[in-house]
Amino acid sequence: MIHFKEMPYERVSYEELEGRYRPLMEELRKAAGAEACMAVLKKRYELTADMTAMDLCYVRHDMDVNDAFYAAEQDYYDEIGPKLNDLSNQLDRLILDSPYRKELEKLLGPYVFAVMEAGQSGFDSRLIELAQEENKLLARYNQLTSNGTVEWEGEKRKRNLMTPLAQSPDRDVRRRVSLAIADSWEAQRQELEEIFDKLLDNRRRQAKAMGFSDYVELSYFRMMRIGYGPKEVAAFRELVKKYLVPLSRKLEERRRDRLGLEHLCIYDSGVHFPQGNPVPVCVESASASGPGADRAWETAPDDGADETQAGRKADSAGAKRGARPGSTAACLEATRRMYTEMSPETAEFIAFLLDNGLADVEIREGKRDGGYMTIFEKYRAPFIFANFDGTIENAYIMCHEGGHAFQGYLKRDEEIREHCRNTSEMAETHAMAMEFFAMPYMELFFGERAGDYRAMHLEDAVRLIINQCLQDEFQQLVYESPDMTAAECNRLWARLDREYFPDKDYDGNVNLREGRGWQRIPHIYHWPFYAIDYALAEICALGYYRWMQEDKAASWESYLRLCRESGTMDFPDLVESAGLGSPFEEETMIRLADWMERKLAGPEG
Repeated sequence: MIHFKEMPYERVSYEELEGRYRPLMEELRKAAGAEACMAVLKKRYELTADMTAMDLCYVRHDMDVNDAFYAAEQDYYDEIGPKLNDLSNQLDRLILDSPYRKELEKLLGPYVFAVMEAGQSGFDSRLIELAQEENKLLARYNQLTSNGTVEWEGEKRKRNLMTPLAQSPDRDVRRRVSLAIADSWEAQRQELEEIFDKLLDNRRRQAKAMGFSDYVELSYFRMMRIGYGPKEVAAFRELVKKYLVPLSRKLEERRRDRLGLEHLCIYDSGVHFPQGNPVPVCVESASASGPGADRAWETAPDDGADETQAGRKADSAGAKRGARPGSTAACLEATRRMYTEMSPETAEFIAFLLDNGLADVEIREGKRDGGYMTIFEKYRAPFIFANFDGTIENAYIMCHEGGHAFQGYLKRDEEIREHCRNTSEMAETHAMAMEFFAMPYMELFFGERAGDYRAMHLEDAVRLIINQCLQDEFQQLVYESPDMTAAECNRLWARLDREYFPDKDYDGNVNLREGRGWQRIPHIYHWPFYAIDYALAEICALGYYRWMQEDKAASWESYLRLCRESGTMDFPDLVESAGLGSPFEEETMIRLADWMERKLAGPEG
């Protein structure tokens, strides 16, 4: 395996790739049997691996959106990407129409063909120019938001560096930070709305070109929603309104009482405890400053719960003695130890990830906000992109993106690469479930306040589900309306926000009160209709957390099976196979809401 920093980059051209795709198509047309078709697919896997430079470019561009070289390279891939998608679809079409399809379905599984069929409905050559136009708009959005700054006490700060201040125990600081951040978004509002107006128009034209009545229909094919559709999602949103919105209101009232406030305002939304939220107190070991820092936890003992807990408390005590608490290196060490203790599979995974530099987690000027996981197919290597901001995010993102990366690592030796394709609701289940399997190890990050983190994370899970449903309903109504402008989107968001969060008080924050909060959400620009996948996945993840309390070993074995079976069946079937309750069933929601209320009323709630 090669270290990330040493992975060579050389542009792959469209002409070169087309020159390899066309012969594969011809081989498929002439194939004399299913085995011959499979031989072509293996050559396709090699072709896909040789396109790894595109993923390297994407990541290195995100590491610094102002880097002129990778910006130009990314512009090139944004231009040729839709044409490459079309070539891939053409090859899929030949597989779907193969006279040996029945035999291929036995080898690949029927689900692979269902995904290919959905892909045919979601994209073809008619959309190439529109997709290129869409990519340019999204690049403009990335450039704008990645360079967003906040005026604070006489200096400009990168917007995502304001999070610790936004969670300050000092309420007046929180209020002023909230308004400063709002001013920052207001300064970009006109351009953000202009970009979105153009994206709406573009996507409506895409839907029309593909023969759909609106973009909602097109999007469900693009999201590979197999086994359910808009009707089931709408019913799911209503279950959330019926059972989780009332629970959220109770939890907010408890939080208000815990904070000792008469009334909660928008700037209080990120704070759960009067002394402030827990922050990382993990400490660098003596070796952490040297060349072997990445391996500092490699030989950490795991001789039983009592000794492990004692070790974690010692880490916390070290922080109090003045070691560097919560630094990037220390948090990565804690991540290594967590996954090393968790299971043999995760221990192998985290050594591979960190020893090969497959995580970029520091905030820098020009670095894109947010976090994600991608796979470098040539190396079968997952990579985590993140922004450590000194808050719980340092731990959370290595659990969430770590879940994505772990599943990718588990499938790295899969011979049938189609079985490595995850639909987003399943991928998010891998990630969100890992957040809860990581709960017993939070002392490594938060010391004596690990219990506070666990309670906070569970409370936030309720809000997350509700917020993702809000985003999904917002997008459905926006894309179903043929002429809705960005200004009308603001009014719609304000109305739905009051429906899903009826007690929210913006207290003078005009930017949020007037319904412009959606402009802060990258998914609404980049990945329409992705939001509901987080909500569906969180229900499954919470199901695992509940199961863990009853039988940790069985829940973990189910999770491993789920990770390995992903890519072979649709979301509803995977959930059933794992032994989880379906998010679409009312009984699942009732049982979960009741359990969560009781759980949060306990010592860590």
